[in-house]
Amino acid sequence: MADSDPLSQMFSLFAAPLSATVQSFEQFRNGVDQFQRGVENFNRTMENLNETAERINTLLAEVEEPLRAAVPQVTRTVRAADEMMKIVAGPAIAVAPGLQLLAETLNNPAMRQMPNQIAQMNDVLSEVTARLAPLGQVAESASGLFGGFKLPGFGSASQPKPAAAEPAPSAPDPKKIKKTAARKRATKKTAARKKAAAKKS
Repeated sequence: MADSDPLSQMFSLFAAPLSATVQSFEQFRNGVDQFQRGVENFNRTMENLNETAERINTLLAEVEEPLRAAVPQVTRTVRAADEMMKIVAGPAIAVAPGLQLLAETLNNPAMRQMPNQIAQMNDVLSEVTARLAPLGQVAESASGLFGGFKLPGFGSASQPKPAAAEPAPSAPDPKKIKKTAARKRATKKTAARKKAAAKKS
């Protein structure tokens, strides 16, 4: 019978370990392939990191010089601002009580009513002048008796006569200008000659 054949039994004995070995080799190969893919991915990631690092280095190289040039100016500006604040702080602190007092004074109700009071006073003064206008007319009519005496601010004051219009200055003559300039030069030269002669003597 075929089942009792020793050769088939021997093959069946070796077939199971061989198939297991083949499967283990396949799994090992798949593992190696996956490991290779992981290594390739890692290499790509490292290349990307290297490119990024190179870009960052170039960017820092471009930005570093302007930053180094700007840092002293920024520090000087900060120091100048601190000194300015120290200078301004003293007068500001000294003026603060006066400003507070001024604010309180301006917020006082009496100061708020002052424009209305001034307007009322102007109305009263205009009414007084209107009522005293007849007295001014009486004073003007009696001015002949008192030698031209007039009360100031009453009646129709005589309007001052407008001043006569001055004639417009005529345009300067260029010949006269040249002559005066030549005279000035001549007088300067003679004065210089006299000074030189006086020094020599």
